[in-house]
Amino acid sequence: IFKSHFFGASVWIPDPDAVWVSSQLLQDYKPGDKHLLLQLSDGNVRQVHYPLGSASDLPPLGNPDILEGENDLTALSFLHEPAVLHNLRVRFLDYNSIYTYCGIVLVAINPYDQLPIYGEEVIDAYSGQDMADMEPHIFSVAEESYRTMTREEQNQSIIISGESGSGKTVSAKFTMRYFAAVGGAAQQTSVEERVLASNPIMESIGNAKTTRNDNSSRFGKYIEIGFGRKGDIIGANMRTYLLEKSRVVFQASAERNYHIFYQLCASRELPEMRSLKLDAPEYFRYTSQGGQMQIPGTDDVSDLERARNAFTVLGVQPDQQMELFRILSAVLHLGNVNIQVSGRTVILFPHQYDRSLAVFSKLLGVEGPQMAHWLCHRRLAIGGEMLVKPMSGQQAMEARDALAKHMYGQLFTWTVQRLNSALHTQRGQVKSFIGVLDIYGFETFDRNSFEQFCINYANEKLQQQFNRHVFHLEQEEYVREELAWNRIEFSDNQQCINLIEGQLGLFDLLDEECRMPKGSDESWVQKLYNQHLTSKRHPHFQKPRMSNSAFIILHFADMVQYECDSFLDKNRDTVFEELINILKASQVDMRFKISNVSAVANGSVRSGKRSTREHKLTVGFQFRQSLQMLMDTLNSTTPHYVRCIKPNDLKEPFMFDPKRTVQQLRACGVLETIRISAAGYPSRWTYEEFFSRYHLLLQGFRSEEQAQVSCRRTLPDLIPDPDQYCFGKTKVFFRAGQVALLERLRAEKLRAAAVIIQSRVRGWLSRIRYSKILWATVTIQRYSRGALARRLAETLRYTKAALMIQKTYRMVVVRQLFLMIRQLLAERAAVLLQARVRGWLARQMYRRVRAAVVFMQCCVRRRAARRELLKLKSEARSVERYRELNKGMEVKLMQLQLRADQEVGDRFQQEFINQALNKASTALREELDEERRKYQGLLREFTRLEQRYDNLREMSLLTEVHNCRPQLCSNSCVADSFDLAMFTLLSVFAPDVRVDSALSLPPGLPASVLFLCVRQADCSGDQTRARSLCSAAVTAMKAALKKHSNDIAMTALWLKNTCVLGDLLTQHSPKQTLDSDELVPLTSDLSDLIRALSDLCIQAYQQLLSITETHLQNIIVPALLESETITGLSGPAAKLGTPRKRAGSEPRTGPGDAAPTMASVLRELGALHTALSHQALPLVLMEQAFRQLTYFISASALNSLLLRKDMCCCSRGMQIRYNVSLLEEWLRGRGLQAGGAAATLEPLIQAVQLLQAGKKTEADAEALVQTCTALSGQQIVKILTLYTPHSDLDERVTLNFIRSVQGLLKGRCDGQPPHLLMDVRRVFPVTFPYLPPAVLHAEQLVIPDSLKISFVRRV
Repeated sequence: IFKSHFFGASVWIPDPDAVWVSSQLLQDYKPGDKHLLLQLSDGNVRQVHYPLGSASDLPPLGNPDILEGENDLTALSFLHEPAVLHNLRVRFLDYNSIYTYCGIVLVAINPYDQLPIYGEEVIDAYSGQDMADMEPHIFSVAEESYRTMTREEQNQSIIISGESGSGKTVSAKFTMRYFAAVGGAAQQTSVEERVLASNPIMESIGNAKTTRNDNSSRFGKYIEIGFGRKGDIIGANMRTYLLEKSRVVFQASAERNYHIFYQLCASRELPEMRSLKLDAPEYFRYTSQGGQMQIPGTDDVSDLERARNAFTVLGVQPDQQMELFRILSAVLHLGNVNIQVSGRTVILFPHQYDRSLAVFSKLLGVEGPQMAHWLCHRRLAIGGEMLVKPMSGQQAMEARDALAKHMYGQLFTWTVQRLNSALHTQRGQVKSFIGVLDIYGFETFDRNSFEQFCINYANEKLQQQFNRHVFHLEQEEYVREELAWNRIEFSDNQQCINLIEGQLGLFDLLDEECRMPKGSDESWVQKLYNQHLTSKRHPHFQKPRMSNSAFIILHFADMVQYECDSFLDKNRDTVFEELINILKASQVDMRFKISNVSAVANGSVRSGKRSTREHKLTVGFQFRQSLQMLMDTLNSTTPHYVRCIKPNDLKEPFMFDPKRTVQQLRACGVLETIRISAAGYPSRWTYEEFFSRYHLLLQGFRSEEQAQVSCRRTLPDLIPDPDQYCFGKTKVFFRAGQVALLERLRAEKLRAAAVIIQSRVRGWLSRIRYSKILWATVTIQRYSRGALARRLAETLRYTKAALMIQKTYRMVVVRQLFLMIRQLLAERAAVLLQARVRGWLARQMYRRVRAAVVFMQCCVRRRAARRELLKLKSEARSVERYRELNKGMEVKLMQLQLRADQEVGDRFQQEFINQALNKASTALREELDEERRKYQGLLREFTRLEQRYDNLREMSLLTEVHNCRPQLCSNSCVADSFDLAMFTLLSVFAPDVRVDSALSLPPGLPASVLFLCVRQADCSGDQTRARSLCSAAVTAMKAALKKHSNDIAMTALWLKNTCVLGDLLTQHSPKQTLDSDELVPLTSDLSDLIRALSDLCIQAYQQLLSITETHLQNIIVPALLESETITGLSGPAAKLGTPRKRAGSEPRTGPGDAAPTMASVLRELGALHTALSHQALPLVLMEQAFRQLTYFISASALNSLLLRKDMCCCSRGMQIRYNVSLLEEWLRGRGLQAGGAAATLEPLIQAVQLLQAGKKTEADAEALVQTCTALSGQQIVKILTLYTPHSDLDERVTLNFIRSVQGLLKGRCDGQPPHLLMDVRRVFPVTFPYLPPAVLHAEQLVIPDSLKISFVRRV
C-alpha cells in the first residue's frame, strides 16, 4: 500500500457535502508521516494537509483513467465506496447511463425522466444476446434469466429492491413486458395480455402517492411467470406481502390514499358511477387528510378506464366490476360516518339522518340501525353471560377504521385471487418459471412504526440470502479454477435476524403481549428491555437515551429507532365479530366474500370469547410465514438482482445527490458485494489477455502460446507478495489494487523505454545534423574562397581596362576640342549670312499664309449661315407632324408597358401556382404513403390473425376438391366450360403440387391459364361461374402461400402469378380503357376480386420478406459486427478490466459451429434475388424488397453497435466498414443500389466513420456534426460515450469533447427522431407497378406436357 501512495497519485478524501472528493498527492508517503500534502480538485484547486494516525488511515486510491465510466463496478482496480460512487456519478451524469453492473447485481438509478430505451427495437436488440456483450440494461437481466431457464431448465428469480421512488415498480413492469415479448412466440396469446393487464389493476389498488414517490407500491409482490416446453408463457401466479392497510384510514401530509379512490371520485360523473353517490375527494375524510388531491401529470379518469379494460381482459365481468367499485365507495362513505361523544357515551345518528351511513348501508345492502348500533357498542362474555357495553369515542372511531381496513384488505385479497385464477395456466403443465420480486427496500424515517419494522426485517432476510449467494458464486469460481484459497469472511446478519424472529425475539414477545388481556405497547417494550438489555445484552439491540417507549435495532444498513406506539394494534389487526356478521348478512356474493375472514390473510376477529389459537392470526405471524415461503422459493431458484437507487429527493431529472446515493448503496447490498469481491480476488484475467496487455513486463518466452509459462515465471518478480495473486487453470487472479500496480509498472517501463528511444533518436539526429552542418560549412567556405579569388581577378582586370579606357577617352576629348575650335572659326561667317536670308524668306511666307486663311474663313462662315437658315425654315414647316408622331408613339409605349407588366404578373402567378402544386403534391404523396403503410400494416395483422386461426371451411373445401381431381383427370373430354375451368384450376393451383415441377413452369403460366378459363366462362355468358372460378383461385393461392410459408422460391412463384392474374383482370376490366382492338373486355365486374388479388400480392410480398428476415436475424450481428473478414485487423489486445462472464452466460455458438460471416448474409440475399429473378419480377419491385432488407440489416447492426462497448473502437470500425462495403458491392453488381437500398446503409456507415474519425479538437467536433447527418444527436453521443481504445496508440474520448459535440448538436435541426435505437420493425410501403401484358392467346402458351392440360388450347 505504501508504494501506491506516491507523488501524483490520485486519492479520495471524505467531504461533508460531496461525501468523497478527488485529490492528488503532492509528495510521496513514507512510513511514519503524520500528514499528507494534497491538492484538491473539487472545482477550487487548493492544497490541504490530510492528517494520518497510522498507515491504516491512508486515503483510498483512485482508479486509472482508463477505468472511468466502467459498466461493471467489479472490473475496477480499487474496489471501495468512493470508486463506486464516482463511477456511478460519471455514468449517470456524463454518459446518461442509468444502468451499471456490479457483479451479478444490476444497479438502476431512477432518472426521473422518460428515456427512449425501452421500445420494441431495444427488446429486439437484447433478445438472444449474451449479457457480457451488451450494455447494462434491465432487459439484459431479463434475457439472462430467460436463457438460463431455457438452457438449464431451472427456475429463476429476479429480485428488485430499493427505496420508495427508486423505480422498482417500473423495473418490474419492464421485466414482465420483456418476458411477454420474447415468450409470446410468433403470435401473442391471451396469457401474455393477461400478465401485462395485471399491472394497471395492482397499481390502482396497491399504489399511492407518498412524499418520496408519486406511484409508490404499498405492498410487496412476487409474480411467477410460468413457461412451457417451447419457452412460451402459459400462466402466471402472484403472491403479495404486507399491504399497508393503515393508509386506507390515515395519510400523512402531502400524501394520498390508494389511487383507486381518487380515480372513482374523478369518474363520478359517468352514468354508471352516479349510483355510488360519490363526490370530490376533498369531501371524504379518507382521501383528504394528506391535502394532495391530484398528482401532476396524471389523469385519474383515464387510469380508471385503463384498469377497467384490464379487468375485462382478465375476465372480470362489468357487473362484478361495479360490485367492486360499490364496495370501495362504501369504504369512503364509512369514513364520513359522524361519531359524536356526549359525556361517556357515543352518539351515532340513525342512518336516515346520517347521509354517509345511509349511503354505506344502501351500497352494501346491510341494516343501517344494526351497523349504527355495533359501531358504538361491543359484546363481552363475563361469567358465561354476554353483555353489551358502549364504547368510548376513540374506541368507536377505531372500530370504524378497523372495519374499513378489513374491507379493503379482503377486497385486495379477493382481487389478487381473481387475478391468479385468470392467469392460471390452461395450455399445459408449467415446465419452469421466472419469478419477479418487487419488494420494498430498507426504510428509515423520522418516526418508524410496525410497517417499517416488518419491511426492514424482510430486507434483513433478503440481504442474508444475497450475501450467501454472492459468496457462493465467488467460491464456485475459485473451485472451478482450482485455487488454493482461504474462506472469505463476510458480514452475516444472522444475529440481527435471531433478535427479530428467534426464540424470545421481538416477534415472539409481541405475539405473547397480544395474547395478554391487558397487553399494551408500554409493557411490551419493557419486556424487550428486560430480555435483550438487562438479562443478556444483545449486540444489535439498544435503548434510546431520551425515550422509554422506543427501541433501536442495528440493521445491516443502518441503525433504526422504532416507536412502539400502536405496535400491538397493528399486529392484532382485529375487527369486531358483530360488524363482520352484519356484512355476512349482505345479499350479494362478492360482499359476502369480503366479509369472509381468512385466517392466513387478514389478522383476527375479536369476539366475546377469545380463541386459544388467536396468536397464529397476528400480522407478524402471517408475515413471517409468507416471508419464509418466499425465502424457500428464492433459495430453490437461480437469483438475479436489481438494486434501484433514488438519486435525489426532489424528483429532479438527472440530479445526483451523493449523500442519498451512498446511503442507499449501503442499504441495498451493493457495497457488500464490493467488499466480498475485494476480500477475494476481484481482478481476473485469462492468460492470453494478461499476455496481450503486460507482455512488456514478462520475461522468457514472448509468444502467446507460452503465455501461462511466462506469467508464472515473471509475476513473482513483479509482485513480491504471493498472497496478492494466484494462478488458476485458465486465469490469473489478483487482489484489489494489483492491476493498478501492474499498470504503473507497465507505464514506467514504457516511459523508461520511451526515454531510451528518445535519447538514441536525439543523439542520432544530433549527429546527422552535425554532419550536415559540417559539410555545409566546408562547402560554403570553399565556394566563398573561390568567389573571393574570382572577384579579385575580376577587379584587377577591370582596373587595367579602366586605365586604358581613361587614356583613350582623354585623347579623344582633347582631339575633339581642337577640331571644334578650328571649325567654329571657319563657319561663323557662313552661319551669320544664312540667318539673314532665312529670316527674310520666313516673313514672306507668313504674309501669304495669313491672306489665304482669312479668305477661307469667310467662305466657311457664309456656307454655315446658309445651312442654318435652311434648317430653321424646315423646322418651322414640320412641327405639327412631329406632334402627331410623338402622340402615337406614346400610346404604343403605354400599351407595350401594360403588356409587359401583365406578362411579368402572369409569370409570377404561374411560378407561385407551381410551387403550391408541388407542395400539395408532396403532402398528398406523403399522406398516400402513410395511408398505404397503415393499410399494409393492417393487412399484415390480418395475415397474422389468419395464421393464428386456421380456416377450417376452406381447408375442407380444398380437401374435397382435391379428392375429385383423379376423377376429373380420367375424363378425356370436358364439355362444360365451368368444369373445364375447375379442372384447370385444380391442376395448376393444387397446394400439394410438387415444388420442382411448379418451379419449372414458365413465369406466370398458371395465372395465364386461369385467366383463359375465366374469359371462356365469361364469353359463354356464365358470369356466376367466372366469378366462382376467380374466387376459388384466390382461395387456392392463399392456401398455397400458407403451405409454403417458409419457402422463398414458392412464395416468389405465387407472388408472380398473383401479380400477373391481377394485371390481366385489370387490363380486361369493363371499366378499363382498351388500348388494342384485339382486347375483348369482360362482361363480369370483378373489381372486388381484383382488390383481393392486390391484397394477396402485398401478403405474398410481406411473407417473402419475413422469410428472409427470419434467416438473417441471427446472423446479422455476428457477420457484420463480429466477423473478421480482414484477418488480424482487430489485433489480440484486450481491454483493461474485461468484464467477467456471469452465471449462465455462454457464447451463442458452440465450439464446433462456424461463426456466420458476410458470405452467409450475401448467400441469403442471393437466394432471394435468384428467386425473384427466376420469376421475372419487375426490377422496381426487387429494388423495394432489397431496400427493406438493407434497412433491416442496417438497423439491427446499428442497434447492436449502440449497445456494445466492445464494438466501439477504431479497428472494429474499419472491419465493419469493410463488411458494409461488401454488401454495397453486392448491390451494385446486381443493379439494386438505385432503389434506395444503398441509402438505408448510410446511418451504419456514418457510425463506423465516427469510430474512425479524430475526436480531440473543436475542428474534429464540427467535422463530426457536419458529417454524421443520418445519425441523431443521441446516437452520436452514445457512440462517443462507448468508444473504448483497444491499443496504446488510441485514447478515450474526453468528456470535454463530448460536451462540445452536444453543444454543436443543439443548434442542428436535422429532423432526426429522438429515439436512441432505430425501429427495426419499420416497414416501407410497397407499390406494385401496373404492367399490362400483351394480348393473351391460348396457342401462344408454352404448356408442359407433364401437366396434361394441353387441351386448354382448344378453349
